[in-house]
Amino acid sequence: MKQFLRRPAVAIGTVIAVQSVVLTLGWFAVYNATFERIAVGVSEIIIENNRLVAQSLSETIGTLPNDFNPDDPAWSRAQQAVSGVDFGAGGFACILDEHGEVVCHPDIENPLVRGMNIGDKKTASVDGTEDQRILRELGASGVESGIVDLGADGLHYIATKVVSEDGSRLLVHQPVSGLSSAVDSVTGGLLAQMVATGVLVVSVSGVAIGWLMHRNTRDMAAWNRDLEHRVRARTEDVRRSREAIVLALAKITEYRDNETGMHVERIGEYSRVLGEELRRRRGLDAEWVDQLHIASTLHDIGKVAVPDGVLKKPGKLTEDEFEQIQRHPSVGADTLIAVHRELEHDPMVAMAVEICLYHHERWDGGGYPVGLSGEDIPLSARIVAVVDVFDALLSPRVYKPAMPREKAVGIIRESAGSHFDPDVVDAFMACLPELFRIREEREDAPAVSRAA
Repeated sequence: MKQFLRRPAVAIGTVIAVQSVVLTLGWFAVYNATFERIAVGVSEIIIENNRLVAQSLSETIGTLPNDFNPDDPAWSRAQQAVSGVDFGAGGFACILDEHGEVVCHPDIENPLVRGMNIGDKKTASVDGTEDQRILRELGASGVESGIVDLGADGLHYIATKVVSEDGSRLLVHQPVSGLSSAVDSVTGGLLAQMVATGVLVVSVSGVAIGWLMHRNTRDMAAWNRDLEHRVRARTEDVRRSREAIVLALAKITEYRDNETGMHVERIGEYSRVLGEELRRRRGLDAEWVDQLHIASTLHDIGKVAVPDGVLKKPGKLTEDEFEQIQRHPSVGADTLIAVHRELEHDPMVAMAVEICLYHHERWDGGGYPVGLSGEDIPLSARIVAVVDVFDALLSPRVYKPAMPREKAVGIIRESAGSHFDPDVVDAFMACLPELFRIREEREDAPAVSRAA
């Protein structure tokens, strides 16, 4: 020992060597722990990113027709949508039919891809436990995540969601092997820096690693937010354009009937107010009320087929003329059904078809054109039936003057259980102040017509 201490170079070298070994082992432990933490964080980001992309893409694609047809506009748009997603590192989006066969894929022209069936692949949950389900069983109730072994392509993180009634599903996936590349991009060179900088790195490494992780998480979160924002902005633009077109079509009907167009706006607002009241009472879906607000404005679109001589007649209608008037619900519904098909079964247009066809039905079965009664009449049509008559009673027409408010409200109240759904009338009575406010804000110009 004395001889050892008498040789400073050896002693210092030995201490330095021991310190180096201890520091190196310590740094390896820190590095491995850091690598594991980053790997977990990046894997969670990849899984969440898959889920967000699957949700956003499914909203963009909408509900697809059951039968795959590459010439169908809906399936063509779906192919364009999945082709526009590029994760890098081998990740992409595709669509499987109900049997699990690939029908939309960024590389669909590749014979090895077209017709590939992966629906029978078993899935595991993201924590690695066996799920005991196969790929084509996932996603029926929303976006579901997991891990799938794709054979030669290895393990993949996946997110899937059903996009058609027969079980076709959107599949977004990224290879698990890409996790190492993602982690290496964050931790590259970190070990060499740790060994080279010694004790100084011990004091700053936690801050540096935390900053690197924070920056990576922040950048990934920003990318996700930007993608979500763009998808939402595009969806909102489409929704606003659709609503503007619907309102314009509805107003054209009113203008032809010598109205100012405010009638359809009032019907939309009245329906929204009653829908919100019934939503509070029955627990209706908020989106359903939003659709009712727009769909109700199309209730009389079928009047475009009624001759001017009947539509604008100031006197009493003959029996034949009244029959022509009674055909407008069916004409309007047929028109909107054609639109419904072109818009790939849009739920708002589907509701507009209901309203257009059934808003002249009566609770007691004495209405037209079908003669439905009670709750066989769709709720949307039962709501519009009340507000349409309410607005007609308060409005001057070529064949009658405007009715006083008290008398109009009395007629609605007395017609509960005969003409109207009693529950809807009850909600109507609770909303009268708001309905009168809407009436005052959207009062018609002096022109009058037969716009009941």
